[in-house]
Amino acid sequence: MGELHHVDASTLREWLTAVRAGETTAALLLAIAHGDGVDPETLASWYGRSAAWVEDTLDALDAPRYVATIARLEGVDVEAVAAESNLTVESVEAWFAGLADRPVSEAATVIHGYAAGGVEPLITGEASTVFHLDYETMTERGWSLEDPDLFEKAAAADLGLPEYGRFLVEPGESILDAAERGGRSWPYACRGGACSNCAVVVVDGDVAMPGQTVLSATQIREANARLSCVGVPVTEEVEIVTGVGGLEAFADLRLPAPTGDAGATSAEE
Repeated sequence: MGELHHVDASTLREWLTAVRAGETTAALLLAIAHGDGVDPETLASWYGRSAAWVEDTLDALDAPRYVATIARLEGVDVEAVAAESNLTVESVEAWFAGLADRPVSEAATVIHGYAAGGVEPLITGEASTVFHLDYETMTERGWSLEDPDLFEKAAAADLGLPEYGRFLVEPGESILDAAERGGRSWPYACRGGACSNCAVVVVDGDVAMPGQTVLSATQIREANARLSCVGVPVTEEVEIVTGVGGLEAFADLRLPAPTGDAGATSAEE
């Protein structure tokens, strides 16, 4: 007997009405039939495919990240989106998988937009909350970026702005723009992803950077560095350490800061 362990056949039937590609339709029909009790060997004979293809398709669609599989079948170039967003492929797949929390019609519209629109950076359609902690404050207290409870420590400490706080970033808004909208004054220079003045380190969550041109793959992937001027959150919450642009690791990437910019720091939103 066939059996779906992670995804209900009713959910796959709903997706069947929303997809456009023939390959996606075939894959969904196969998974639905399996959920109705048809064994993989019979399905292989029905579809004229190998048993390995059937097993791989069932594994991909009956899994927590099945929406990422649908996105690929519908024509989304996940690798290209990752490159354009300066994210890992894993991060982009996780983002598409997260669409499972939305109504199928809404998730399908997002997927088809990426499939039809060529290579576009990943930009979430939901607001995100950004928690921020100042690097100098972190080191003065003997904390480290490697501390698994860094932001729990910050929340429990007697800290306020500008050392620690949170603010809301609207869909498509950069972290720097949202910070300034909330009255914060953060370092910056080019505002276009071409210097490291506004660099932050992502401790939790993820941030896309469409348009950045200066950070190396090592700085992005291993140090989790991002540029807040072009950084767009792609997770519901993001924790970042600010004020790292002055560190030696970014010395060759800094530009002179604009003069005459007096920024105020307001209370948390």
